[in-house]
Parts: sequence; C-alpha cells; structure tokens
Amino acid sequence: MITWILGIILIVFCIFKRFGKDGKVERQPLGMPRGTVRGLITLLIVSFPFTYLLNGQEIPGLITNAIFILVAFYFQSRKSGKDRLKRIINEMKNPEKIEEKEKLEKKPLYLPKFTVRFLLIVMLALIIIINTLGPNVAFETTNTLFDLLIIICLFIVGAFFRGILVSGERKKVVNQIKNMQDYENLSKYEILIRLIEQKPSWLKQKGKNFLSIFILAAVITALLCYTINWDYTILFLSYYEFSLRATLLLLINVYYGFRD
Repeated sequence: MITWILGIILIVFCIFKRFGKDGKVERQPLGMPRGTVRGLITLLIVSFPFTYLLNGQEIPGLITNAIFILVAFYFQSRKSGKDRLKRIINEMKNPEKIEEKEKLEKKPLYLPKFTVRFLLIVMLALIIIINTLGPNVAFETTNTLFDLLIIICLFIVGAFFRGILVSGERKKVVNQIKNMQDYENLSKYEILIRLIEQKPSWLKQKGKNFLSIFILAAVITALLCYTINWDYTILFLSYYEFSLRATLLLLINVYYGFRD
C-alpha cells in the first residue's frame, strides 16, 4: 500500500509540474528532467518491502535483488557524455553563469538536488530498523548465481543495442559535420556548438518516450502482480522458472544497459 500511495503522489506531482509553467524539459524522455523515470522506478521498488514487513511476510528474493541492482545503478554518475560536453562549452562561453544555470536546472522528479538519493537511504535504513525491531521477516532465498548471470546478460543485451544506436549516431554526426557550410574552416569549438544545437530526430525523441513508458508500465505491472500475489509461468526449467512478474522486473536491467 505504501508503494502505491507514494507512486500515485509522485506521478501526479510530476504530471502537474510537467504541464505547468516552464515544466517541459527539452530533449528528455516525456519532457521531464533527466533521471525522472529511473528515480520513480527505484523509489517504487525500494519502498515495496514495507508491505511485506507490515504483514510479517517473507520478502521475495527478486525484489531484494532488484533493490541492490537499482540502488547501485542509481548512485553512479548519471550525466551523459552530451551533458558533460554542454557543461564544458557553457563554462568556456560564460564561466560566471554556470553555477546560476545549474541552480535553475530541474532535477529528477522535479525535486531538489539529492532528494531521491536521500529518500533511498532513509527507506533502506527504515527497512533494516523495522525488520530488526519488529517482525524480523526472512528474505526469500533464490538461485543467486543464476540470477546474477541473468542480470548481467540482460544488461549486456541493453548495452549491445545501445552500441548499435551509438554507432549509427557516430556516422550521422560525421555526415552532419560534412554538411556544415564551410566546415573545413570551422574550429572544433564551433563544430561542437553546432552539433549540440541540432535537435534530435522525431523518431529518436519518440523512441525515448516509448521506452520510458514501457519500462515504467512493466515495473508497475510486476509490482501489482506481487501485491495481489498472482503470477504466470512463461518458461519452466529444472533449475529456474521464468515467471511473468519476474521477467517484467528483470527488464529493468535491459533498460539500464541501454540508457547508461
């Protein structure tokens, strides 16, 4: 219940901010600040064990695994190469204004800087404290090594598709430079500025939106299946069972491999 209350509040808040004045963030998925979807997914999953703690039930192993993976990914550096490049250029153009611009930059979920990370730390600490002082429920054991192998493989799959996309973008950038008027006489600095100012294609932007919505829907569906205790076996092996809710949850690793 805590997860769904938190999720509804955050989703309504983000939609309200997104369609409010100056709420749209250009060139980002769904027009929201970079990292919003990832922040929402991470908060939903990290808050999910509270339902089991309050009911004194065993916490599913895949939920525990997902928490470890998501928190590890979330606390890593999330700025893209293009974002870092923009910062360098802005510092070169207006070094005195870079700090002021960063203060105005919208953070994930439209919340102040480090809010999501702070909430994650608080929730993880509360899970440990409540479980120690209260029900002391068990964490379901799984085939950890096989789970880890699946997680790595799915991350590699996402990274593979990202590599294909990056390769295509690299060729596109070369053609964009060649198509610049009198590009031989332009400095590297001028070429970089022109490249950054070019808007992404309609297909690329819509593709980001679709991917973000799809992964968010997959996570919400998986958590809903856990909430109502319903599942469906997709593939059963002698040493592992691929269920619907587990598969939907594991798709997060493909998403992180592709996005990061």
